[in-house]
Amino acid sequence: MDGILKQETIDAVDTAILLTSAGVFSQGSSEPAQSIPSPLTRVGGMTLFQRAVLTLQRGGISQIWVLAGPEEPALRELLREDRRLQAAVRWLPVREFPPHDPQTWETLAEEVSGACMVVGCHTVFSTSLIQRLRHEGSQGKAVVVIGKAEMGHQIGNPGVIIKTSNLDGETSSSVMFRDPPLMPAAGTPSLGNAQHGAPLPIVGDLMVLPGRLLGISGVLQASGTNPLRLALEQAAVEGTVQTIHSEKHWFRDVRGPKGPKLAEQTLVQSLQTLKGGLDGFVDRYVNRKFSGLLTRLFLALRWSPNTITIVSMVVGLVAAGFFVPGSWEFALVGALLFQLSVIIDCCDGEVARLTFTESKFGQELDIWADNVVHIAIFAGIACGAYLQGPWEQTLLPLILGASAVLANMVSLLLVNVARRVRSRQRHWRRLTERERQKIEFMLGNVANRDFSVVVLLGAGAGFLHWFLALAAVGSWFFVMSMAWLLRRHFTSRA
Repeated sequence: MDGILKQETIDAVDTAILLTSAGVFSQGSSEPAQSIPSPLTRVGGMTLFQRAVLTLQRGGISQIWVLAGPEEPALRELLREDRRLQAAVRWLPVREFPPHDPQTWETLAEEVSGACMVVGCHTVFSTSLIQRLRHEGSQGKAVVVIGKAEMGHQIGNPGVIIKTSNLDGETSSSVMFRDPPLMPAAGTPSLGNAQHGAPLPIVGDLMVLPGRLLGISGVLQASGTNPLRLALEQAAVEGTVQTIHSEKHWFRDVRGPKGPKLAEQTLVQSLQTLKGGLDGFVDRYVNRKFSGLLTRLFLALRWSPNTITIVSMVVGLVAAGFFVPGSWEFALVGALLFQLSVIIDCCDGEVARLTFTESKFGQELDIWADNVVHIAIFAGIACGAYLQGPWEQTLLPLILGASAVLANMVSLLLVNVARRVRSRQRHWRRLTERERQKIEFMLGNVANRDFSVVVLLGAGAGFLHWFLALAAVGSWFFVMSMAWLLRRHFTSRA
C-alpha cells in the first residue's frame, strides 16, 4: 500500500510550463509572429494568460512556470493583486530559456518530479481537460489532446498529425510532422490536418511529458527541430503516446482572425451545457439561448456578476410596478420586463464562472435578489387584480397576494436552514438518505423561474388573477414539503 501511494506521489502531474509567446509545436522563426496572439488578448472577460493560469490552477496544477517574453512585466502586473491566484508562479524569461533551445528543456527536466504539462497560452481549454491530462499523465506516458477538424477556421497545429489505430484491442498512436505545415490560403476554408483531401484530427497545444522525455532533445541533437516535437516522436517510437479526444473535454485554439470570438462562444456554450442539469425547462431551452448574447455583452462591458445581479433585480422591480395599474397593456409590459429580468439573472452565474469570480456573497445576493423580485411581482399582481378585473374591489386578491408573499418569505427562511444543515455533516447525517436526496432536489430547483412564462401567458390572456391564486396555494405546498423534510432537524434542535 505504501508503495502504491509513493508511486502516485512521484508520478503526480502538478507542474505546468506555460508558453506565452510561442506554440508548443511551433518551429520558432519559421512561424509567422502574427499567428500567435498576444497573451494579453481578452477572451471571455479575461486575458488569455489569466484564463490559462486560473484554469490550470482549478484543474489541480500547483506550480506554473511561465516562459515569458517582452510582455513579462504586463503579465506580472496582472497577477500581482489577483486574489484568485493560489498556485506558485515562477517566471522564466525566454532570453535565458528560449523554448526552441534543447538546453532549456534539459534544464527544466532536471527540476521536474514525475511528469510535466506543457501548454500554449493561445489555447482556451476546460478544467476537466486539465484534470484528465493530469490523470493520464500520471501513468508515465506522453499525453496529447486531439479534436475534430473544423471548416472555416484554423485550430490546433496543422503541421502535426496524430494517427491512432486499434489492433487486437490495443490502441496505438503514431506522430508525423509536416514542415512547413500546409496552411490554407487567405479566405479559404481550412480542414485542419488533411492528407489526400481527407480530414485528420487536429492537435491542441496541450500535452504531458514524463521528465525523462522532457530533455531528450539534447540527446537526439536534431538541429533546428522543436525539442518538444522530438520528445513526442520518441514517445511514439516507444509506443507510449496516449491521446485524449476533445468531445467531452473541449479546447479551442485562439489563433486566426475568428479565434477570440469563437473561443468566447465555446466558453459560454460549455457553461450553459454544464448548468443545464439544474435549470428548468424554460431556462434550458429559452432563457439561456438569449442569456448567452447578454453574457458576451456584459463581458465586453466588464461588469461584475454582482452588478448584473443588481441590474436583474432592478428590472424585476420595475416589472412589478407595471402590474399595479391592472390594465392589460401595462400587465403585458410588466410580464415582458419580468422575463427580461429572468434572462439577465442567468448571466450573473455565467459571468462568474467565466471569470473565476464565484463567491459566497454573490450566491447569497442572487438568492435574496430573486426573492425580493418574486415578492414584488406577487404584490404587484395582487394590487392590479384588486384595481381591475373580475375580483376588483374585493379582498380576495389582497388575501391571495399576502398569502403568496408570506409563503415566499417563509420558504426563503427554510431554504437557508436547509443549506446550513447540508453544510454541517453532523446535522446532515441525522436525515435519512431519501430526505437528503429530496432536499438536494428542492435546493437545486429553488431558483427555478419557469413560472415567468406562465406570468407572460397570463398577462397576454388576461387571467393573471388565476395565476395569483395558483401561486398562493403552490407556495405553501413548497413550504410544507420543505418543513416536513427538515422535521428531524427541528426536533433534534428542540
